[in-house]
Parts: sequence; structure tokens; C-alpha cells
Amino acid sequence: MRARRAVAALSLAVAMTGSGLVVAGSAQAADNRCYITASSAKLRSKATTNSTAIGVAYRNNRCNDLDYKGSWVKLRMTTGNAKGKVGWVRRDLVHEPTVDTCTPAC
Repeated sequence: MRARRAVAALSLAVAMTGSGLVVAGSAQAADNRCYITASSAKLRSKATTNSTAIGVAYRNNRCNDLDYKGSWVKLRMTTGNAKGKVGWVRRDLVHEPTVDTCTPAC
């Protein structure tokens, strides 16, 4: 029964995507690129300022967002001195692309 539901849901998503409609959430999952906007941002082991700093990223260093917890975002750094490191950064120090899930525009 679960398999049939999964196939039906997938078929609906494919049909909607093929028709030009964007399925809510699918565009967000596809574009997780971001970059640091602050002059520097500490990557932390946990989503709190009391946790250990595991690295520092600098303005315009690129990243991929992996997870969210309150006002924090978990990042994998893709450029700069912290390249390859994974850690938590306050969301206000990171630019994430906005995703328009309405086609045509809302």
C-alpha cells in the first residue's frame, strides 16, 4: 500500500513539474547555495554561541545550506579557507537565495 501511494505521489509531482507548475518545496531543495555576508562568521559545532568554533568563514565565501534550527543554519563551506568544513552559523550572517514557488509570479 505504501509503495502505491509513493508511486502515485511521484507521478503527480512529475506531471505537475512537466506542466510548468512548480511543486512547493522542490525548488528549495534544488537550490541550497549560499554565501557569507558578514566580514567574518564563526562556524560552530552546535547551533549556539556557547559551542566550540570549528572554523571561520569570510565575506563572499560560498556554501551549501544543509539544515536549520531557529536563527541558525548548518552549512558546508565550498570555497575559502574553511572549504569542506561543516558547521552552524547565525542566519543573519548568510545570504540564501529566495525561491519563487509560484508560476507565473504570484
